Amino acid sequence: MKRFRLLLLAVVSAPMAIYAEPVRVSTAVTDANAAVSPPQYQSAFTNYKPAVEPTASPDKLWVKANKDVSGQAEHGSHDGSSMQMAPTPKESAKPAEAPVADPHKGHHMNKKGQ
Repeated sequence: MKRFRLLLLAVVSAPMAIYAEPVRVSTAVTDANAAVSPPQYQSAFTNYKPAVEPTASPDKLWVKANKDVSGQAEHGSHDGSSMQMAPTPKESAKPAEAPVADPHKGHHMNKKGQ
């Protein structure tokens, strides 16, 4: 069993040893006198556009919006249908169904609700 574990460890670690390479550092990176462009600063506010202030007060805008919505007959309905339910004709009314007998009548259900 011990040999099997060593063999498994060798098989698993072999690819890591094969592909491992030493890190090569470029000489240009370590040169302190290398020519480097200065960093460019770009403000996050260069394209900022301030919000447009409304000309009317919020309460007047709210009242106007309510008046606009209340004038629409089809607001909140689908396909232009009315929100009112149509009355059903009397002749199409179904007779009341007979009540169904309780299947638990006659015995106690002590564990009900627990």
